[in-house]
Amino acid sequence: MALTPPFQLMLAEARRQLPPDGTRPWEWTAEQKADGFRAILFARSGQVLLQSRRGNDLTPAFPDIAAEALRLGESLVLDGEFVVPHSGRLDFSALQSRARRRGPGAARGAGDPAPPGPPSTCPPA
Repeated sequence: MALTPPFQLMLAEARRQLPPDGTRPWEWTAEQKADGFRAILFARSGQVLLQSRRGNDLTPAFPDIAAEALRLGESLVLDGEFVVPHSGRLDFSALQSRARRRGPGAARGAGDPAPPGPPSTCPPA
């Protein structure tokens, strides 16, 4: 099977109750809703693409993630959430700031993604 971008990401759905008794673990999954960017990573043959939920290329904004995916030396597809932890919380405004950077600014943002000042009011991780 071959996956070729753009690709529809898996999105969480809110549920009011847990699965019924007797549901087998592989029949459902649950995860906390993080305050971040949903993204999918494609890595193959020395190439990486980080795609946003809307199909935009996020690779220039997150060169560190792209480089680490290449370093694995595997063909893979990962679907997940980008977050920026800051002072024990998730800082969505710092993530937005980082996502706007390109080139040398993006590389610097990888080392220090959170801007100075108090973190935004996001729920604890």
